[in-house]
Amino acid sequence: LNRSHEIKSKKPLGLLCYFTIVAMAHCIALTGGPCGGKSSALAEIRKVMKEEGVDVYMVPEVPTVIMQGGGVYPGVDGGEKLIAFETAIIELQLQMEKSFMTLAKASGKPSLLICDRGLLDIAAYLPRDAWLKILEANSLTEEQLLGRYDGVLHLVTAADGAEKFYKHGHVKDDSGNDVYRAETPEQARDLDNKVLECWSAHTKVGRIANLDADGFKGKLGRACAFVKEVREQPPVDRSGSSGWFCSVM
Repeated sequence: LNRSHEIKSKKPLGLLCYFTIVAMAHCIALTGGPCGGKSSALAEIRKVMKEEGVDVYMVPEVPTVIMQGGGVYPGVDGGEKLIAFETAIIELQLQMEKSFMTLAKASGKPSLLICDRGLLDIAAYLPRDAWLKILEANSLTEEQLLGRYDGVLHLVTAADGAEKFYKHGHVKDDSGNDVYRAETPEQARDLDNKVLECWSAHTKVGRIANLDADGFKGKLGRACAFVKEVREQPPVDRSGSSGWFCSVM
């Protein structure tokens, strides 16, 4: 590291992770409804940012990690099992975000974290009272979670504005992976709106719609333009209560 990126204070890595490094590291939550083009957007953002000399770190979609590992969603009426399930997702996402941010800051290079869905996405899939109980059980607030992200990139479902491209049932996503998408177009539009509403209190939300004028290529271009716009602002202060660098049990 050159002196402009020197680690000013450091405690040994372990249960405590405390870094104060002069480095530009932004974090964006990538979200939206089903079949919005997240995989393609992730690839395009990585390519464009690399061309600008920015390292990109991608935090995978945590509910998918949990369920592929054997976790079973207990349903919205799952009571304590639901709280335990969503707490597992929250804990893993907090840790993964902190781990990637530690790497980004330690690199001393301009960096960008893209989170394949952020923590507020959970609320879109739950009744409001269940979500508030989960927050209380984890001693968290929505304000704390919102404060973790420099921006929110919302890719509108293809079911809204590009319905002929919307795929549901057993299909391949835009990366060629086999997926099962249960939502009908109407359900996809409803879920898209719920996700957007969950992030509505954030000060920097980019809603990337499906427009006939520029098509999917234009959608990706507008997504990248929003990311560049976010990076023009100083990163949020992550030294406070949002828990970026803290003890990990």
